[in-house]
Amino acid sequence: MYQSILLAADGSENSERAAQEALNFVDEHTMVTILTVIDVDESKTDVLHGQQGASLTQEREKKLHFIKKLFVEHHVNHEVKFVHGIPTDKVVEVANSGHYQAIILGTRGLNSLQELVLGSVSHKVAKRAQIPVIIVK
Repeated sequence: MYQSILLAADGSENSERAAQEALNFVDEHTMVTILTVIDVDESKTDVLHGQQGASLTQEREKKLHFIKKLFVEHHVNHEVKFVHGIPTDKVVEVANSGHYQAIILGTRGLNSLQELVLGSVSHKVAKRAQIPVIIVK
């Protein structure tokens, strides 16, 4: 079992599946950090539409409700961390900080052409991370 896991989550169904998979890698001593990266472009849009900090934080917390509830029900030690930046870069930066033993994240399931053109966060993280990466379909 891992002692420290970084769960990259945005509240999507993909990240909820990743959270469920994380249950297979934890015990009573494991700490899971739920990392949500607030994309720079998303932040700009929020400001332009007049949304304020406190309400935005509450909205983002709401998106993680399923995951937090799942972890509480299964007695998983966890914390939530919000960071601003480019998702791939921030997940890798936090993962490579030396505080985590593994990363778990979901994938959107892009087809081959979409992945070739767009790239995927999970693929880029897997290539650049210095710790094991578990990608959940």
